[in-house]
This record gives sequence, C-alpha cells and structure tokens, in this order.
Amino acid sequence: MQTRRRKTTAVHARGAPRRPLASLAQRPAIRIPVERILAERPWIAALVTAGGVLPRDREDVVQAVIVAAWMAVEEGRYRPDASVHPRRALRGWLHSIVWRTVGHHRNRAWVRREIPVADPWSVQPEPPRDDELVVEARERLLAVRLALSRLTRPDQEMLALCAVGHGIRAIARTLGMPSSTAVRQIGRARRKLLILLRR
Repeated sequence: MQTRRRKTTAVHARGAPRRPLASLAQRPAIRIPVERILAERPWIAALVTAGGVLPRDREDVVQAVIVAAWMAVEEGRYRPDASVHPRRALRGWLHSIVWRTVGHHRNRAWVRREIPVADPWSVQPEPPRDDELVVEARERLLAVRLALSRLTRPDQEMLALCAVGHGIRAIARTLGMPSSTAVRQIGRARRKLLILLRR
C-alpha cells in the first residue's frame, strides 16, 4: 500500500536568513491621537470581560486601560514596529496594557471584599450564615473536649456535675467532702480549664 505525502506550498530553508527585528529602543516613538485608542474601546472591554473582571468593575478597568495607554503615548512609550499594520500593532500593544491592568485589579484584596453602597454608614454587619455557626460551634466543642481530656479525673467529675446543674452541696455530698472544699476545688478546676482553652 502506497502512502501519499502531503505537498506543501512552500518550503523554508533552514539556513535562510531572517529579517532582523528592530529592538524597542531603536524604534521611534509615535504620538497617536487619543481617538485611535478610544476606537478600540469595544475590543478592550471584551478583553477585560475575558479576564474575569466582575460586571460592576468592568467600566472602571476599561477606563484605567485607556488612561494608562494615553499616558504611555504622551510619555513616548508607544514604539510600534513600522513593518506591522498600524491597527494590529496598536492592538498588540494595548493587549499587554489590558492584561497588566486586569492582573493588578484582580490581585487587590479590596476587590474580593468591597460591596459598593450609597450610604456606607448605614450598613450593618451581615449576620453569619447557619453553616458558619455550625462550624464555629463544632470548633468550640472540640476545643472544650480536648481541654477536658487534659484535666484530672476528679476535676472532670466536678465540672461535669456543675454542667448538669448540681449545686455545691449536692456535689460535696456526692463526692464526700465539705462544701468549702468543693468550692475551692471547683474554682481550681475551672481556672485550669480556662487556661487550657486559652492556649
């Protein structure tokens, strides 16, 4: 069975010399009117959207890109390759400004937390959700259990009797000790537990 080889329309010689590209520093700075940058606004907005910017922030980021591009032109930092089509060169240059601006915007901590409101002083803290309360309660319960496990057996028994609602006299009678002794030992057990919970 014979196999057919694909015919190529052009074959580049490995040793063929390539056209040298002028470095950015060697290219002359070009001052373009701001209207040319504004004409690319829909394209810039599409890139900003593709970058994952939230809808409420997109217009601000687009404006930041346009301002940054215009300032760069004014400072003589727009040096396109003369061999490239003007619009293609402009879009390639704007592309880097868009992604740099989007990256700075997304990396800011306040972008992930800020919720704009008309009157900030009237905003009340958002109550925690039920799942957050459950997680917090479980963490506290686990901390108490761990601290109790580090107490001595007598201290655990006294604190358990206090937790179920027994009074000092009932605890002293159950453990067979005077009420004054029960008061001192219960206070000492509570202080130990508090120290363990603070660690």
